[in-house]
Amino acid sequence: MAEKYIARSSALAARLLGSEMMIMSADSTFFMLNEVASAIWQAADGLTPLSEIVDGKICQEFDVNQEQAHRDAERFVDELSQYCILLVSDKPLIEFPAAQVSR
Repeated sequence: MAEKYIARSSALAARLLGSEMMIMSADSTFFMLNEVASAIWQAADGLTPLSEIVDGKICQEFDVNQEQAHRDAERFVDELSQYCILLVSDKPLIEFPAAQVSR
């Protein structure tokens, strides 16, 4: 399977509340991410491959099977990319710096 690199879009507002992320897209669509999805979101720097985020962060911090974690992460990334909230590429996204998150 080809590697995926993910970066947060800068055309949105995001705020971390506790361990959950609230995101509002440019078209005012509202998303609330759970703790695992928030961890993926925060790690989406455009330079770190999704597989590394899942193996090095999600599987280490949460009680989740590695295969299931990869499937869920792929599905999550695909869904948010449809709303242009996450940018996805098969190469590092150096020209798209990740959005700053308010804490």
